[in-house]
Amino acid sequence: MKLRYLLLLLLPLLGACANKAGNAAQVAVDPSAIVLPFQGNVFVTAPEAGLYDLAPTVIDQSEGTLLRWNDPSVGLSLFFRTSKAGIFHLDVAVALPQGTKESELSFSVGGQSFPLSVKAAGTYSVGDFRVEKPGYVRVDIGGVSAQPSGAQFARPGRFYLSGEAVKGASLCYTPADKVEDSYWYRRGPSVHLFYDFPEGDVEWFYNEATVPEGADIPATYYMLTGFSEGYMGIQTHVKGANSVLFSVWSPYETDNPGSIPADERVQTLRKGAGVTAQDFGGEGSGGQSFMDFPWKAGETLGTLVRVHPGGDGTTDYTGYFRDAEGKWHLLASFRRPKTHTWYKGAYSFLECFDPSTSVYTRQVRFSNGWVRLKDGSWQEVTQARFSCDNTGRTGMRGDLYGVADGDGFVLRNCGFFDESTQYGSRFSRPAGGRQPEIDFESLEKL
Repeated sequence: MKLRYLLLLLLPLLGACANKAGNAAQVAVDPSAIVLPFQGNVFVTAPEAGLYDLAPTVIDQSEGTLLRWNDPSVGLSLFFRTSKAGIFHLDVAVALPQGTKESELSFSVGGQSFPLSVKAAGTYSVGDFRVEKPGYVRVDIGGVSAQPSGAQFARPGRFYLSGEAVKGASLCYTPADKVEDSYWYRRGPSVHLFYDFPEGDVEWFYNEATVPEGADIPATYYMLTGFSEGYMGIQTHVKGANSVLFSVWSPYETDNPGSIPADERVQTLRKGAGVTAQDFGGEGSGGQSFMDFPWKAGETLGTLVRVHPGGDGTTDYTGYFRDAEGKWHLLASFRRPKTHTWYKGAYSFLECFDPSTSVYTRQVRFSNGWVRLKDGSWQEVTQARFSCDNTGRTGMRGDLYGVADGDGFVLRNCGFFDESTQYGSRFSRPAGGRQPEIDFESLEKL
């Protein structure tokens, strides 16, 4: 036992020595090794300053392929999640870009670092790394040098994992047969709460949200009041101001708003001051309204959506936003044709919509949710079911989390954290009894 323990302690040092002496030699890959393609699994992680502008110039944000990498200050990181602690061995297949004669790379995990000298395209042994606990592993990849000066660094293409830490374990990563969808996996998992509504015809849904300081990551949608035909919430952007967004899908299924027949188009009935109302497409089509608003992390904000069916086979949807000072703002009122419904399918979600930002964790707390029925009575919303998109359900990403927290619900995603909530988990929060005080007549005048 003492000898085995000593060998485990010395293993990183022995591996480092072996790599320094012979890692220029190409190796045969273990046939049982797990293959991780570059696409979908590698992200730009350094430098943090200007990362959102830099990342798209280094890695193609749609394809996930390496574009240009010759700056030693630009760091890449490979992420995968394992359910076991232990040692894993890493091999890497690399190519030399045209004009590059040789290149030095470095690979680091938790303070263990191995250099890699590349003088020809091929597959190289990097070394053995120990991970102390189950969860996400981050392998930092640095470009040290290239010859001639200014040339592109060697380009990693595939990574091969073997050893105790990955054998028989449930890993989260993008496999080679899924790289065509790497854009979605690199965006990280979207996480949702589907709320239980009371019996009866619900006309209004009110919900509050607080984004903790530091969790207002660019390119995030914190959606408060969703319904079967649309959604409403607040957003951060990589460039530009924060905003509020309210959208309603057309009953005609298409991603091209120009193809919607006239009798199936969503109509804008009215919109608030400073609000843009227009058609949208790309993920379904319909009517969209938005306004820039300088909301801040730490503030508690509210949204209120009304769904009211008419007598002519249409339904009107109206969205309002309440800022941290308690002032109400109208986003828009839309009319959806070929629809007769009250408020159905209530949900909230947390979404990253830019792959370069999914290396950072975002979080939101939803609280004090209430519904108002058509008879004017209020009921508090205290039950919810956790859900996630295909990225989470298929196990490509495991950084997804939800929980009941006091009188609210918390959602967290992205950033490659270790906690993970099972799809379909149910949450219950205690009633707070803080029925919202809303002057509906004043809202109609906005």
